Amino acid sequence: MQKIALFLAIFLVAYRVEAANEIPPEIKEMIAGIREKCHRETGVDIEHIDRTVEGYFHPSETLGCYFSCVFNSFDLLDHDGHLDFDKCLKRLEGVESFREHGTEMIEKCRHLSGKNPCDSAFNLVQCFQQANPEKFFVI
Repeated sequence: MQKIALFLAIFLVAYRVEAANEIPPEIKEMIAGIREKCHRETGVDIEHIDRTVEGYFHPSETLGCYFSCVFNSFDLLDHDGHLDFDKCLKRLEGVESFREHGTEMIEKCRHLSGKNPCDSAFNLVQCFQQANPEKFFVI
């Protein structure tokens, strides 16, 4: 279960719960601290985070810094803003139900970066959402 939570935090994606279209409660509880921590650190508007599910990415550095914080919480983004895609793929090995979609998103987005870590994280998460909007949700 810990691998699932880590994967969710890394990729900010997972299967949607068809009926409620929400993160499953047991996973939500495991990652809830990350959302609160990164919200406090960045001051991002929660609505801007939540609207990314719809494909709307508010053009603000604060939103990108929120995503950067999430990646940094799992030591996946370096100081230049590059996501360690090999480490991400390695983490997918133990998460059968997410492996296919996560790998697809990584492969489509691994070429992206930005002018700083916040910009890189923004670009990556936006690409993940566009790569598979039906399976995307945010923490």
